Amino acid sequence: MRAILLAGILTAAGFAVTAHAQSAPELQIVLSGQQTGWIAAQVSGAPGTPVTLTDITAAPATLAPATVGPDGRVALPRAARWSCVRDRRLQVSSVGADGQPQSAQATIRTPSCRDRVAVALQPAHPRAGRVSAIKVSDRWKVGDLAVKVCTGEPGLAPRTCATVRLAAGQLRGAARVRAQRPGRHRWLVQWAGQQRSGVMTVKSRASRLSVLATGDSMIQVLDGDLRRRLAARGPITLSSDAHISTGISKPFMLDWPAHAAATARSIRPDVSVVFLGANDGFPIGDANCCSGVWQARYAARATRMMRAYARGGAGTVYWLLLPTPRRKDFQPIYTAVNRALIRAAARFPGVVHVVDLRAVFTPGGRFRQTMRWHGHTVSVRQSDGVHLSVAGAKIAAQVIMRRMRSNGLVS
Repeated sequence: MRAILLAGILTAAGFAVTAHAQSAPELQIVLSGQQTGWIAAQVSGAPGTPVTLTDITAAPATLAPATVGPDGRVALPRAARWSCVRDRRLQVSSVGADGQPQSAQATIRTPSCRDRVAVALQPAHPRAGRVSAIKVSDRWKVGDLAVKVCTGEPGLAPRTCATVRLAAGQLRGAARVRAQRPGRHRWLVQWAGQQRSGVMTVKSRASRLSVLATGDSMIQVLDGDLRRRLAARGPITLSSDAHISTGISKPFMLDWPAHAAATARSIRPDVSVVFLGANDGFPIGDANCCSGVWQARYAARATRMMRAYARGGAGTVYWLLLPTPRRKDFQPIYTAVNRALIRAAARFPGVVHVVDLRAVFTPGGRFRQTMRWHGHTVSVRQSDGVHLSVAGAKIAAQVIMRRMRSNGLVS
């Protein structure tokens, strides 16, 4: 009887053990992304159970070990960082009381990293020649990020680059920038396959923008209209430098390359507007106009002038091409001059801007005395069929102002 009673007790105990084993909590994981930059995990299971959290989105990566608390739960508020892989899958694993492995998985979608990096300019409108900064900050507030910052001079794509490395926990960094000349400088910020771009408008080194209007008699009248228009755009100084009857192929009247170098040194123009060449066509050495050799030598002299006005990258140059003249015997000369100028300007991308007045006044290479402008017919050439009239000079000034606004030099 005692044996039977003892067996019953043991059997009942056995049932109790089995029932306890069957009622052990199932391993579970719940994910959330409410804290900026982090995936939080809530794990539940048998109290005291060691668990391991693994990111199995791509190649498995162990994140953190933990132990289930006495209440059957353990919270991991920073289980994993957000990443540019938006759909993340995390797995929790452990070994059960019976020695068998257990696991549970959960998936969460985190925000896109497209807007992760914020960009700020300090100051917003720096001056040329002074150090400024392009500041970057991590909106996710986790750091551990490399940010590439690139800038470009006006008219050029960003190509001068620096890398700002944010260590883990570092939220902000900056790239130092020293823009050499006024205008709209493009910037590009790249990180983790994402990018942002924008424009930094750089002001002149001095309190006033310095503009030089120079050339032969073609610049006359035009320089006065340009001065009036610029005066309405802010603190700007325009210096006129006209030399009648001179030309690049006529150094016996004025050595233009030497003169340009001296003028650039004394005036230090931020912007140079050049209208020159109507009196050219003279032999250059043993080369007569308008052969290929002559054009090459003319371009070489123009290159020296452009380099002088560019001032080592501190100046911007607008060189006006000659519109087609009325006289047929002048037309081959003007064509050769324009070709040489285009050839020379190509050596200074983003610095020397060719302003094609041929397309404005003589489209297709055909001379015209009058043209339609803003709904009105106006006479745009003087009686000699070469120089611009007062109305023509106003139109040319508007064209130049439009180019200067697009380059961020005036508002």
